[in-house]
Amino acid sequence: MKKTGFRAKFKGESKYLSIAFIPHSTKKVKIYRISAFYSKLAALAAFILILFACVGLFIANIIEENNRLKAGISSLYALNMEQRSLLAEKADEISGLKLREKNMSEKVKEFIDKYRELTDSYVSSRVETGRISRSSLRDGFSFNNEIRELRSILQYINEINNSGSDELADLDETEQKLVDYLDSLPTLWPVLGRISSAFGVRRHPIIGRRIFHEGIDIAAPLGYLIKASASGKVVFAGARSGYGRTVIIDHGNGLSTLYSHASKLLVKEGQTVKKGDAIAKVGSSGLSTGSHLHFEIRINEEPVDPLKFLDHPDNP
Repeated sequence: MKKTGFRAKFKGESKYLSIAFIPHSTKKVKIYRISAFYSKLAALAAFILILFACVGLFIANIIEENNRLKAGISSLYALNMEQRSLLAEKADEISGLKLREKNMSEKVKEFIDKYRELTDSYVSSRVETGRISRSSLRDGFSFNNEIRELRSILQYINEINNSGSDELADLDETEQKLVDYLDSLPTLWPVLGRISSAFGVRRHPIIGRRIFHEGIDIAAPLGYLIKASASGKVVFAGARSGYGRTVIIDHGNGLSTLYSHASKLLVKEGQTVKKGDAIAKVGSSGLSTGSHLHFEIRINEEPVDPLKFLDHPDNP
């Protein structure tokens, strides 16, 4: 019976949870008994609280992240609207520019056509009639001004041809026509030096009487190269009475040039030469008192003052 009672007592006591407090100041130990049911209930409540706290933190974190995403989306939306507005403005500007470009392109094409027509007409009229602006030779500056204008036209055509713009017409043919025309004009100094005798009436240094000097004499050292003043065909290369060793070049359009008193000829009759090609060397052959070049320009066999054709020496 005692055994049975002990077991019953033990089983009854096992339904409680005992918590002992052992203080350091006193020897009395305090023991608190909590029913096993309540202890389990407390543990369950603690677990549920912890679970709710974790779930709450998780949900709070999700809400915060969602708010950040919403704020980011709102910012992106505002930026997108701003960019769309800017693109709309730029689209209007681009449309306006395209319209202006189209109008400008049409005007440029019209200008190029007129430019080609005027240039062709200008050159062709002189080539066909053999006219080298004889009336302008009355004014010493008119011819050179005309040449400068032609060169500026040629430079402008070059810029147009090299611009690479599809809208601009190709002016190669017009450019080449101007190049050929300018090359046929005797504007290049055949040799650089001091003019020892000008064009016009003078006293001949050997004969001693006053005669008309049909060109200019340019003093230069013996052996200096003489260059063609313009492109053309050599129609004479040999000795000529009074002139010594002489070269005559036909430039077309009634123009020709003569180079005399050379020490050596470097070209032959029938040869084609370019402007600036070496054709002879300075000498003193024929009726001459010293090393120099006698240079003439003729229009339809009539001599004209070369200084009205030649460029300034510093601007050949």
